Amino acid sequence: MKTKLRGIFLTSEHPEQTAAFYRDVAGLDLEQVGDPSTYIYWKLDQDGLQLAIHDAQKFADYAYPAQATSNVTHLYFQIERHERFLEHLQQLHIQPHAIDDIVITVVDPDGRMVMFGTA
Repeated sequence: MKTKLRGIFLTSEHPEQTAAFYRDVAGLDLEQVGDPSTYIYWKLDQDGLQLAIHDAQKFADYAYPAQATSNVTHLYFQIERHERFLEHLQQLHIQPHAIDDIVITVVDPDGRMVMFGTA
């Protein structure tokens, strides 16, 4: 049996802020989906993989409160150069949480550690 990873769902107590973080910091073109009177979330479909950000309380059957330390919500993005990404963070007034030779780690609005690395 062959499987293919289709999606990563994040939950957030402030999903609009979290979507803005991933748009601004990671450059992801997230779109708002749904009807504001019933249910909305933010998503990106790229190369057959979906990233979705859902309201944690409305997604309560699956995960509430948001689990900031869960491996399920750990993200890694590849970048070309450390220096360019650090300049990008500085323009956004975001202080890195940690930096090593390969990875720059930042904290998203829900407290998740998000890694941006050259590997």
